Formats: sequence, C-alpha cells, structure tokens
Amino acid sequence: MAVRPPWPWSPGSGPRLLLGLSSGTSADALDLVLLQVEGHPYPERIAPLAGDMVAMPAELQTQVRTASEATLEQLAALQFALGRWMGRTAADFLQREGIQPQDLFAAGSHGQTIFHHDGVPAGGTLQWGDPAVLAAALGCPVVADFRWSDLAAGGQGAPLSPLADWLCFRSATASVAVLNLGGIANLSLIQGQRPPRAWDCGPANGPMDELCRRRGLGPFDQDGRLAASGQVQEELLRALKKDPFFSRKLPRSTGLERFGAPLLDRIDNLAPDLTVADQLATLVELAAWAVADSLERANWSEGPVYLAGGGARNPTLRKALVTALGESRPLRPFAESGWDPDLREAMAFALLADAFLLGQPASWPETTGVSAPAILGRWTPPPIS
Repeated sequence: MAVRPPWPWSPGSGPRLLLGLSSGTSADALDLVLLQVEGHPYPERIAPLAGDMVAMPAELQTQVRTASEATLEQLAALQFALGRWMGRTAADFLQREGIQPQDLFAAGSHGQTIFHHDGVPAGGTLQWGDPAVLAAALGCPVVADFRWSDLAAGGQGAPLSPLADWLCFRSATASVAVLNLGGIANLSLIQGQRPPRAWDCGPANGPMDELCRRRGLGPFDQDGRLAASGQVQEELLRALKKDPFFSRKLPRSTGLERFGAPLLDRIDNLAPDLTVADQLATLVELAAWAVADSLERANWSEGPVYLAGGGARNPTLRKALVTALGESRPLRPFAESGWDPDLREAMAFALLADAFLLGQPASWPETTGVSAPAILGRWTPPPIS
C-alpha cells in the first residue's frame, strides 16, 4: 500500500469518503457510519451514505465491564481482541456497502473506553481496541487516540462530539444545544461560526443500567417503566447533588469511574432500604437536574435542546428533562434537526479523523479546556501489502 504525502494531507478537489467507528460506555455495540463530505478546511457538505450498529460479543462486553479488575495480561489481550473485532466488523460493513478500504480518505475510531480520569487530566484515559490491530484487520490507515491528544494540550479529553455538532449546526440562525444521553450526559452549545461550548453534565444511563444489571433485571430499564413506578427520594437527591463534580467550573468531564458503580454504592450507603424503583426514579431526577443546572451555570437560558443518545428512548427521563429545562428550552428529538441520531457518535469520529488529516483543530478551550485550539488524533497505517 502506498504511503500518503506528508501530513497534513491535501483534501483534493472532489468529495472525501470517511468511515467512523464508535463504541459508547454501555459497551454493547459498535456504531459505524460511511460519510461523504466536501469542502475544506472543514466540510461544508456532509452526507451520510450508510450506517449500522453491530452488537458486541457477550464475552467482550463482560471483559470491558470488568476491566478494572483484570490483570495486565488480560488487559493486553482485551486491547488486541477489541481491535481485531472492530477491524473485522468495519471491513464487513464496507464490503456490504461495496466500498474498498483504499477508497477511504479517512477512518476514525474512538475505541472502547475502559477508564477515564475523574477531573485530574494527568490521571489519563484508556480507549481499548488497538489502532494497529484495527488497521491490519480493516486494511487501511486509522486515526485514533483522540483523547490523549486533548490531554496533552491541557484539556480534559472529553467531550469529543462538539466538532461534529458544530459542523452540523453552525449554519443555524439561532443558538442550539445538543444533549447526548449516553452513560454520561454531555452538552454542546452551538452559536454560529464561533467555536462551540461543551461539557459533561453528569450521570445519565450509566448508573441506571448498572443498577438493573446488579439486580438481575436485564441490561436496562425498558422505556423507564420501573423508574416511572418509583418515587423520587428528595433527601437522597439533595445529598447526591452535593457531589463536588457539580460545582466544578465549565468545561468539565467525568465518567463512570465516579458516576457508575461508585454512585450506586453511595446510594446503598445513604439509603440501604430503597426499592430499585425508587433508586431509578431518583437517578432519573438527578440526571435531569444535572443537565438543567449546567445550563444555568453557562447562562444559557433559552433555545432548543436537541436530544440524542440511548437515553432519548427513555420516556421517563424525557419527561423529567422537559420539566427541568422549562418552556424556554424546549426539548426536541435530534432527528428533527435533519440528522440521524443513531449515526451521531460514529459521525463524530469520522469527522475528527478528517480534521486530523487536514491539520485542523477539533477541540477548543471552550469544549475541553485545552490551552489553545488542538489537533486531535494519531495516524496508524496497516501492514504493507
């Protein structure tokens, strides 16, 4: 395979074909998207051509969720196994779409987060699914390790989706908020051509899903039904709101290292006799409050909030958000923006890879706290064939 010209690459005169891969903190599937983009230094036209979501093998899911208890040998094996599975899954996706790997301008992979620092960037971050193994299985170069580039530039390494949100919404005539409800809730504020603002709000699906798994109720609370049957415990909620994270200066980031199992352990200590339904109801209320509270801290009082992520499918959580956000910040489905919510995360990493190869910043002081606009990623070629 020929080596490309020195970085940054030339965008050429025609459209560019991008592949994006993303696996969220739920560690249940790999999202893939094929994009065609035109324009530079950033794309002016973005057209999703195809997308897919492929379930992660159960054995890998278990290994990811128990990674904090693994030996170094097991972690090394997991790094290899995830990279190979992601690469083969992406290669199969391209084959189904009739695309040759060498036709891609860029392939961007987030990897699977198994650790992210909790407010101390020097604590680092780990996204497993080795880029070299992935590139070998996929058959083309891969751009990855976006979070480490941000940490090295003085940022927090998260959130990373604001670039894509900005590219999709920067032509909007009014200010727009994009709320992603994954394991953790994060927000992007788009105000025209200026750099976006972004931050992590707090817990979302992560602790709720973990609670359901702990109690043998399945992977999640289907449609929020159990939470809807419970009662919000106001005294417990007040105690949870005192977590130091919620008073941190924006932008900020966090992870399940704080708001996953440790949050559930804290709830058990504070209120050991609560039913699962009451715990879930309280977690829903905490998630909604955290979003609204962060918007107040950002002095963002009005404008639509487009809702994406797995939590968007939870009617109980949506209802709590509508109440918390108020009439001046109407909650809208992400699909109303004209973009497919199921492709959003994978799109983000395709566009991050494109920005890297063209030498363009993908994070800003307003999104992750970097000291100056930062270029994110590392380029890894496949073996020469």
